[in-house]
Amino acid sequence: MNFSSILFEKEEENLKSETLEAPAFFVDLNLDQIIDAVTAGRDDYHLKPFFFVPLRDIDAIKYRQEIMLDLENGALQETIRSFSQKMVMMRRYLAMIEKLYYKYNKEGWFLEAVIIYCDAVKGLANDLSKTELKSRGLLAFRDYITSYAGSESFVSLLRETEALKTDLSTVTYCMLIDGGKVQVRSYESEIDYSIEVEKTFEKFKQGAVKDYLSKLPLGSGMNHVEAAVLDLVAKLHPETFSSLDEYCARNAGFLDETIAVFDREIQF
Repeated sequence: MNFSSILFEKEEENLKSETLEAPAFFVDLNLDQIIDAVTAGRDDYHLKPFFFVPLRDIDAIKYRQEIMLDLENGALQETIRSFSQKMVMMRRYLAMIEKLYYKYNKEGWFLEAVIIYCDAVKGLANDLSKTELKSRGLLAFRDYITSYAGSESFVSLLRETEALKTDLSTVTYCMLIDGGKVQVRSYESEIDYSIEVEKTFEKFKQGAVKDYLSKLPLGSGMNHVEAAVLDLVAKLHPETFSSLDEYCARNAGFLDETIAVFDREIQF
């Protein structure tokens, strides 16, 4: 797994400390405007520093040019695009967690972020294994992600994530609502009336139907009543939610640094 960068073949050439300011001559040559245009829409990746550091070695330039030639393959472009879209969604989930208030709400979204990450890694490794590559950079990265996707650490993360998702999907409970009081208790095979209601009114559907379901703001995720209900559900299923607690604590650093670097650099 001898790989560190898709932009720099030699590790010592990599950006140790990124230059955040453009060189003075960029403005004189209007290069700043060109870079603004080509990086538009990719602000989250902070690509501009890559343009501020010139390559001073012919082989370093060829290293990148080889990758550019590989990327002319439309199928490979789609593979990279699909991977990047999943990574964007993963980062959005992780960023959203920072704005949430309630413990299990945070942990639920963390699990979803890891699910997307695992899917992104598996998909990219599988697609690259079927793609003809010639560049040193992409060949080295394919070896890396193939090894990573087959490593015990990733396989264990994937297995644990899928098992926990399955366990949570089997959680059932009943809510008894009496005025302003809500009681949560174990599910005892009662009839799910929401299914019965939908079945009864199915025949009255005509074309697109307006959705009257309450939409929660993305920043809040759930309100205090829903959070209180979830806390009570957790008490009904202590083993499952204890597993969720341990999972989140154990996998806080799930994101592989080399995969994250590739995701950023390939945008260049």
